[in-house]
Amino acid sequence: MLRYFIETVWENYKTGHLDQIWMVVVGFIIAFILAFGIGANDVANSFGTSVGAKVLTLKQACILATICELSGSVLLGKFSIVSVELFQTIDNGHVLLMAGQVAALGGRSMKIVFF
Repeated sequence: MLRYFIETVWENYKTGHLDQIWMVVVGFIIAFILAFGIGANDVANSFGTSVGAKVLTLKQACILATICELSGSVLLGKFSIVSVELFQTIDNGHVLLMAGQVAALGGRSMKIVFF
């Protein structure tokens, strides 16, 4: 994912499309904030009782949670939610799609981190 991010930033820099680069950078930062919030919420709900009952140590729970969260996001995240083909017929449809995705990431990260 980091390689794709760096390649995207570099391609936009080389081609002069710097007007959309802020969305990539902001989306990347918001995605990390959202991942932190989702991980913290899920781990507390899932492994709190196991650590409290001393079935797992905190280190074991963190390792197991990392494996479960990563595998869940990779296995279930491969399906497309938004069809990109719908935005190909619109002028600057890719910008509209990217702005919508960044707005959705931002809204969800604010909800999960602050509320």
